[in-house]
Amino acid sequence: MYKRFLLVVWMRCRVNQAALAKLTAMTASLEEDSRKVVYVNGFSRYVNKTIKRHEAKTPFQKMEDCRNALAKLDRCGWYRSYHQRLFHEDFLKACTRIFWKTAPPGQFARDHHKILVRNGWEHLAQEILISTPRRFGKTISVSMFAAALITSCPQVEVSIYSTCKRISQKLLRNIQKFVYLICDQELASCGLSVIRQNMEEVVLQGPESVQDVRIVNSYPSKVVICPWCIVLCLFGWGGPIILARAVF
Repeated sequence: MYKRFLLVVWMRCRVNQAALAKLTAMTASLEEDSRKVVYVNGFSRYVNKTIKRHEAKTPFQKMEDCRNALAKLDRCGWYRSYHQRLFHEDFLKACTRIFWKTAPPGQFARDHHKILVRNGWEHLAQEILISTPRRFGKTISVSMFAAALITSCPQVEVSIYSTCKRISQKLLRNIQKFVYLICDQELASCGLSVIRQNMEEVVLQGPESVQDVRIVNSYPSKVVICPWCIVLCLFGWGGPIILARAVF
C-alpha cells in the first residue's frame, strides 16, 4: 500500500513537471514571438517615418509649404496686415523659379503655364520694388518671408541689405525667431539643423541631402548719393534715385 502511494505521487510529479516544462516552453515561445512583433512593428514605423521624412516634394508642394509657414506665423501672434500679405505674394512670385532649383532641367519651362493657372497670376516677374512710408511693416515682412523661404525651399541662399548695421542685425534676429516659431521651437521637427550662425549669416542643413544647405545673409549697406546725380536729376538730365531699405 505504501509503495503504491509512492508510485502514484511520483507519477503525478512527473506529469506536473512535464506540464510545467511544456508550459514554460510555450511561454518562452510566445514571449519570443511578441518580441519579434514588437521589433517588426518598431522597424516598420521607423522605415515609414524615414520614408515620409525624406520623401521628395514637388516644387508646387514647396511653394505651398512657404505659404503655410507664413500662415502659421499669423496663428502665432504675428498676424499680417493686408499690405504685408500683398508684399509676400509678390515676393513669392519673384522667387518662384528658386523652388525649381533642384528639379530636372527644363521642368520649370514645362510647368510655367501650370504655375500661372494654379496661383492666378498673369506673369512672373523676378524683380519687385516696394516703396512705402515709415512704420509700414517692411522690415518685419522681409524677415517673415525669409524665414518661411528658408524652411520650405532647399538649397536656397537669401541676401538682405539694410541701411545700417543695427537694422541688419535686427533682421537676422527676427528671421531666427520666426524660423523657430515655424518649427515649433524645435528645428528637428522641420528636418533642419544649425551649421553656423553669427551676426551676419545663418546657415542651416536641410533634410533632402548633404547639398541641401540653406543660407540667410544680412548685411549693412552704405548708401552713397553723388551730389552731381542730385543736380542732374533736379534738372531732368538723369534717372531716378532709388534708396532701397532691404533688397533680396
